[in-house]
Amino acid sequence: MYNTPTRALWNFYKDILLYIVAFTILSKIVFGNLTAVLIFITIGIFIGFLAFYLLKKQEFYFYYNLGLTKWKLFKAVFLINLLIGTPIVIITLMVVTMIFGDFKLLSI
Repeated sequence: MYNTPTRALWNFYKDILLYIVAFTILSKIVFGNLTAVLIFITIGIFIGFLAFYLLKKQEFYFYYNLGLTKWKLFKAVFLINLLIGTPIVIITLMVVTMIFGDFKLLSI
């Protein structure tokens, strides 16, 4: 039976989460809460992968040696982001909005 190294997947998610969260915060400031959540789920993952590829390209070899291709890493990050990250981001954005108000720059 194929055993996926869960710790490696979680480590990779933690590595790209910083880039995803930074892009989500910028999206919240510019567009508002709903768009920020949608960007966190979709485009944020691509931005995280791009930043990881540009800044830590050699680390992909580590994951590849564990049997994790870029596609497997992408699917794992998408699922973790969808199941664990999205509820946390929604609650966080709601709390921030209740404390500081809605401070988006653009009205769409």
